[in-house]
Amino acid sequence: MNLSSPPPAAPSSSSSSSPPTPRVAQHDRYDYGTLDDVGFMTRLLWFSAGADAQLLVRCPQSDRVKFQGLGGVVATVGVLAFFSGSYAFYTVFSPKEATALGERLVHWPSVAMSVFFGLVWSAIIFNIDRFIISSTGKGDGTDKITLQEFTNALPRLAMALIIGLCLSKPLEIKILQSEIESALEKEQKEFLLTLNEASEGLVARERAALREKVDTRQKRIDDNAGELEKRRLEINQQRKALELEAEGKTGSGVAGRGPAWRDKADNLERMQAELDRDRENLGKKNSLVEDELKEAKASLAALDSRIAAEKTSNLQVARHLDGLMKRIQISHLIGGSIPIAIMLLLLCIEMGPIFFKLMVTKGAYDYLKENQKRLVRARAGIEPEARVVSDGKGKSIHVDIHHAANAILEEEKRRLATERALADKFHAEWQRLQAARIEQNPQAFVAPPPLDRP
Repeated sequence: MNLSSPPPAAPSSSSSSSPPTPRVAQHDRYDYGTLDDVGFMTRLLWFSAGADAQLLVRCPQSDRVKFQGLGGVVATVGVLAFFSGSYAFYTVFSPKEATALGERLVHWPSVAMSVFFGLVWSAIIFNIDRFIISSTGKGDGTDKITLQEFTNALPRLAMALIIGLCLSKPLEIKILQSEIESALEKEQKEFLLTLNEASEGLVARERAALREKVDTRQKRIDDNAGELEKRRLEINQQRKALELEAEGKTGSGVAGRGPAWRDKADNLERMQAELDRDRENLGKKNSLVEDELKEAKASLAALDSRIAAEKTSNLQVARHLDGLMKRIQISHLIGGSIPIAIMLLLLCIEMGPIFFKLMVTKGAYDYLKENQKRLVRARAGIEPEARVVSDGKGKSIHVDIHHAANAILEEEKRRLATERALADKFHAEWQRLQAARIEQNPQAFVAPPPLDRP
């Protein structure tokens, strides 16, 4: 008999003459449809909020909108995490081939890596936020946040605080990118100047010694060449005087090659011989000095090449002063209150849903969820906090009773007890039969003694 079916109507006099009236299906006015009637975006927002969509379709619009809003905040944080993480990873992975204000080309491998890790980072933040929101209780069902509720929510608030701080920093440096790059360009140039001065200082003494050696050797060569040139000019003057003596324009005033002319000719030959001898000797000495000069110049050129290589390396080092940490430091120095405002905004977005869940009043979804939990426990035979026991220290502990498990345990105990009793009975009967056989034919159970071997 179906107790839910309505009782049959009493027969009337007109029932035999008039046809039966068809029954009209009655719709529950509180039935809001099925899950198939819910759009994809709404289901996505409910999923983001960690809500049970099958329960929400049975709830009024207020509960649906509430979880749509919570899911929207969680999804928004996930999107912000993608952009924030992608920009941060691109700042880390992109090659540092120019200074902050230099022309930079898009490095597509770095873009691909940044997008991939940005998606991973976004998925991590989304799932953590979804867990935080779904695991946050509804409080006491009122719009007040009590001290106990706030204390219970502190671990989740701490996690949301850390996530908000991590998300806000890359967004800060992206919003302040122009100002940060201007300040960063200046710091890179100052850093490059410091590195170049340090490199120059390391080889300054060696460079000075080589310069002094080059100058000394060059001066010696120039002095020798000047001395030879001076003596060559003296010989030319002596040759000119010899010609004037032969013409009678100087000395005795008599033309011809007389004693005065011969004296000057002998002196000229002597001076020319000494010049040739000294030129040969100085040529040998200058050859050694020139070798030393070439060696010193080669060392100086090698030193200049090394300095140039170090300056090129210093330029690359200065370009690498462009990391994520440096940009965050500059944003704090030049940003003023803007980084703080961005950080507070992200913290509000991240921590707001936790406070909202603590402040919302108990609604139809909460009752349905609690009812679902009780139904699951009832069908599983679980009675929560059904028994009170003492822990031996004066405190009472509420213990759950698992009726289904206890029933299976009792059944298993009875089965084992029955098997044990049957086994005992079987062994007793077997012992009785064996004793009877021994009494009838004891020789069959006595083994003959072993024969002695020779």
